Amino acid sequence: MRRLLFFLIACMLLVSGCQKQHEENLKLRSQPELHFHVAALTGPLTLNPVLVRDSASAEVAALLHTTLLVTDPQTLTPLPRLITSWEYDREKLTYLFTLHPEAVWSDGTPITAEDVAFTMRVLSHPDYTGLLYLPLRYVLGAEEYKAGHTSELADGDIAGIRVIDEKTLSVTLKEPYAPFLSLLTFAPLPASHLSAVKVRDLEGHEFSLERPVTSGPYLLAEWNRDEYVHVRANPAYFLGKPALDNLYYRFIPNAETQLIELLAGKLDLVPTAVKVEDVAALRANPELKVYTNPRLVYDYIAINSKKADSPVGDKRVRSALAMLLDRKEVVDNILLGFADPLYGPLLPLHFAYDPALEKDNVDLAEARRLLVEAGCPQAELRLIFNAGNLVRENVALLFKEQAAKVGLDIRVSLLEWEAFLAAINEGDFDLAILGRGVEADPDLSYHWHSDGPGNTYGYSNEQVDALLEEAAALESAEERTRLYREAQRLIVEDVPAIFLYVRQAVHAATAELSGFIPHPENLFYNVHEWGLAGEGDK
Repeated sequence: MRRLLFFLIACMLLVSGCQKQHEENLKLRSQPELHFHVAALTGPLTLNPVLVRDSASAEVAALLHTTLLVTDPQTLTPLPRLITSWEYDREKLTYLFTLHPEAVWSDGTPITAEDVAFTMRVLSHPDYTGLLYLPLRYVLGAEEYKAGHTSELADGDIAGIRVIDEKTLSVTLKEPYAPFLSLLTFAPLPASHLSAVKVRDLEGHEFSLERPVTSGPYLLAEWNRDEYVHVRANPAYFLGKPALDNLYYRFIPNAETQLIELLAGKLDLVPTAVKVEDVAALRANPELKVYTNPRLVYDYIAINSKKADSPVGDKRVRSALAMLLDRKEVVDNILLGFADPLYGPLLPLHFAYDPALEKDNVDLAEARRLLVEAGCPQAELRLIFNAGNLVRENVALLFKEQAAKVGLDIRVSLLEWEAFLAAINEGDFDLAILGRGVEADPDLSYHWHSDGPGNTYGYSNEQVDALLEEAAALESAEERTRLYREAQRLIVEDVPAIFLYVRQAVHAATAELSGFIPHPENLFYNVHEWGLAGEGDK
């Protein structure tokens, strides 16, 4: 009888426990998933993080792939991400990197040191067509690998890269290079899936265009080439499953349409490029919140000094052009204060930035004198810019107006994007209003060293080269600051460009968004920490 009683009690407890578990499961299943919609002007061209050449691809890659390191949104110093810690042996020029122990690919396999080593071989391979080789050129043996590797695969070894164990990697440099860590903001590739793929075939491989094996906070659910990229939260993400279950990266090429959809509740975030004239109204809307932050991007007027028979080949003409615009007037009247005037290639975010340059040298009389001295008092110059950019159009018209006061005829040409790029590539212009992204480290070598890979217009100054080489080899921020400021002074004197302003990124979001931290380089810097104050299907 006693056994029967115990049995009945046990059954009742079991049934009660099962009922509670069932109720909990029903409760979880009944909770609606959170859907979040982000506006984009265009869609990505690739899903491969090491072949990114456009902002949309970079943003989608940040959702799907985790970078080795990130930069602090305020100081731009390197911070851990996939690499959790590092040590540096100054005598041996060797970094020892440790990867996160719980980091896995979306197929469940661990992210390993071999994945990182393989990715570095891809970046150093002769057939690699992306833009991320810069930090690898300072790795011991990488230049030899790039120049002499004969296999079509990213196989073999680079002398300075050594896999120690599954989660540990050492990288030895051939010479001191201070910016190295700040450039390790790229994501690794899965060696187990791509090591047998020819490097030249990566561009068109399914990994780049379909459903890649990924490492980031989100997994690809669907890529509708005409409308959106839909990603779902990665439950195995090593920093924790994101609170936003579904994120839609929607392609809406018209800024006005983006704003209409935001106000209608069909978008949750319009990032980076909110029109400054809309900010006041958006801030007055209690259902929205506006965020601003500085960016590592600046606008400038490129001067085509290489164009045959162009007056801008004469430094005196370039100096005269640099005296026409009041940058503070441009910022206050055209950008309504949502920018910083810029007087050289170092940005306010850079530790080497020089506030002593913050003064406009508008002098129409001196500009006129220099033009007469150069023998072109009535020169005609062609200035181009891309259609759809109202700020640049207004800058172009203001520049034309100022130039007319000193006898210059500026022929303004508004070009559609493809035609604009063609004119830039063919050198069919005297002046062009452009934007340029820069690195977190103030090293100016990429664009301003004679051998810099981004030195598009052939700027060359031996003194600048020597200063940049010396600065990159030093650890002292104070010493590097002194050298970079001197290099900048020489660059500004040579007038290879007219620096204009650094625009602020302006984001408009639903007031329910939490955890969003604007970042100068990466919109989705901490997307795994984003949340919504309310619940429900958006």
